[in-house]
Amino acid sequence: MDITAAFPPAFWQRLIGILILKGWAITKILVFFFVVRFVAYRLIGRVLGSLAAREAEGPTRAAAGRIRTLGTLGRSIIFYVLIFIAGVMTLRVFHVDPVPVLTAAGVVGLAVGFGAQKLVRDIISGFFIVLENQYSVGEYITIGGVTGTVEELGMRVTRLRDDSGKLVIIANGDVSQVINHSRGPTQAALEISVAADSDLDKVRAAIAGAGEEVAAKVDGVVTPPKADGITAIDACKVTVRVSGEVKPGRQDAVKSALRELIRAKFAEEGIKLV
Repeated sequence: MDITAAFPPAFWQRLIGILILKGWAITKILVFFFVVRFVAYRLIGRVLGSLAAREAEGPTRAAAGRIRTLGTLGRSIIFYVLIFIAGVMTLRVFHVDPVPVLTAAGVVGLAVGFGAQKLVRDIISGFFIVLENQYSVGEYITIGGVTGTVEELGMRVTRLRDDSGKLVIIANGDVSQVINHSRGPTQAALEISVAADSDLDKVRAAIAGAGEEVAAKVDGVVTPPKADGITAIDACKVTVRVSGEVKPGRQDAVKSALRELIRAKFAEEGIKLV
């Protein structure tokens, strides 16, 4: 078979011309996508940024986190909408009517609906998380066995940064239980064991003194820690529970400083730790 006869130079010229035209059209669509996304993201950032700054200066600081959450959700929605528009424009470049394609996609969607249930559940769950204000960007939460700060709440997933710095991505449909540590102060509690013959009044006084020092030295203490009472007792030791209210995410720092100060106070008072 003569390839030259089957594909004459005119054919290649016409093919190259079509590829150039189609390539240029697709390039314009990509430029449109990235420019509109950039402008929309910047607009959302400016508007919500100014609102968040205004709320942070006022009495309702919690609203600033919700505003940031709406910003991340808005960016996610804009991204998916632009993807859809760019897809329709690309079909038109190749002279494909998008209406039958979308209709066929609907029919196919019914066929694969069972496989897409997880995706739909993730999106619907993300909508209700925002609607019910379960948590916001910047808040310290626990989902399942993961505890961290919310970095992004999107249509489908939530991104958490845990205490070790790892980024954890959780599908919104998998969020069945949320512990929000940022809605009000939390408890920093620990137990201290002393010798059974210790003077409990001196123990309470030493713990109270250590709690006052922690409140003065460590940021994040809402109420100074103090001795709540005895949680266990036997022939060798007495265990006292110590607790105080702290700001979210400050429990470990407060407890670490409190242990050090209690040890020093006990040494001064001659109280023996067990």
